Amino acid sequence: MTTSKRPGYHYRLKKDGSTAHYWDPKRAVKGAPAYLKLVRLNDDLTDVELAEQCRRHTEELRKELDNLPAPSAYDGTIRSLIKLYRTDKTSGFQAVKHSTRSRDYNPNLQLLEDNVGERSIDKLKRSDFKRWFEKWKEKSHSRAVGAIKLLRIILSYGTGERLHGCSAAREILSLMKFEQPPRREIYMTFKQCRAIVRASRKLGFPSIGFVEALKFETALRRIDVIGEWNPPKDGGPFEWTGLCRDSISDDLILSIKTTKTKSATSHDLKVLPLVKEALKSYPLPLKGPVVIDESTGKPYWDSRYGEKFRIVRRKAGVPSYVWSMDTRAGAITETIDATHSIEAAQKLATHSNPKTTGRYNRGDGLNHNRAIAQTRSDMRK
Repeated sequence: MTTSKRPGYHYRLKKDGSTAHYWDPKRAVKGAPAYLKLVRLNDDLTDVELAEQCRRHTEELRKELDNLPAPSAYDGTIRSLIKLYRTDKTSGFQAVKHSTRSRDYNPNLQLLEDNVGERSIDKLKRSDFKRWFEKWKEKSHSRAVGAIKLLRIILSYGTGERLHGCSAAREILSLMKFEQPPRREIYMTFKQCRAIVRASRKLGFPSIGFVEALKFETALRRIDVIGEWNPPKDGGPFEWTGLCRDSISDDLILSIKTTKTKSATSHDLKVLPLVKEALKSYPLPLKGPVVIDESTGKPYWDSRYGEKFRIVRRKAGVPSYVWSMDTRAGAITETIDATHSIEAAQKLATHSNPKTTGRYNRGDGLNHNRAIAQTRSDMRK
């Protein structure tokens, strides 16, 4: 199939002889911004599906570029400010991780462009921000909060660059507060996690059970366990970074620095019941990445892990409202219930602020209050 039918198509041969498929925005559209990276396409797509995906990505990019202002021009609109923020090599956008860009920054910046991109920044008022938030909140409260967060960020960037109107608009936003989404109350329980470990073994995906067990017993974030794929700055295929076998000693002591806070933490896997059970069906590799997708023989892409987790969750009989992210909350909640100590949970979760730990605690304090009542009763005797 010709490249004209698959605009931007790019591929590379993997070590096992199979082909990795990509869509290259700079190859698809002449003059595409340099900050755009390769998009990894699924390995199992047919030629027809590959062509369809490449054409769809190309058409979307062309529409987006048609609406962008001149590359270096700031015309006072939100759209032009976003363009500068994305392309300026000195802006904070360049330091944002690929996964954070994809999950948080790009969707919220796109929402701003689509909805209020043409607005002149020097004419913005408090009532504008309030009205926008309420409108976005109707569709998604969390997305509305995210859009306001990115609006603050780009206006701060514009203020630092002394761009007209940004300082005044940023000052108005700094005086405003927006209703936050209600705190999530769901957490994974020990029994639910154990069911996932056992279901993953039956389905032939024991890596899922190992990941959830390790998260539940240690309160590690998922990214610290499965790692992540990132595009290199100079282009080319995505590169993986994450937990490797050399971080686990021969006597099963796990020692790492967490991705988010760079805090050092260690755990003895031999004393973690769920991990011990998971390791019966998921033996640790001798070298390289610790967690491998059984379907590909490679570390997980985050989206692929989510797909498999949902399959295992359904097999385990765990409710669909329990998410993989709730495993960490389960670990912190159980720790507080067991120790009656926010400090113990804070240390386990490698939080620098106990308030952060408190947000992860999904319990209602019943066990803690029972223990206090018993202690007070014993004291009276």
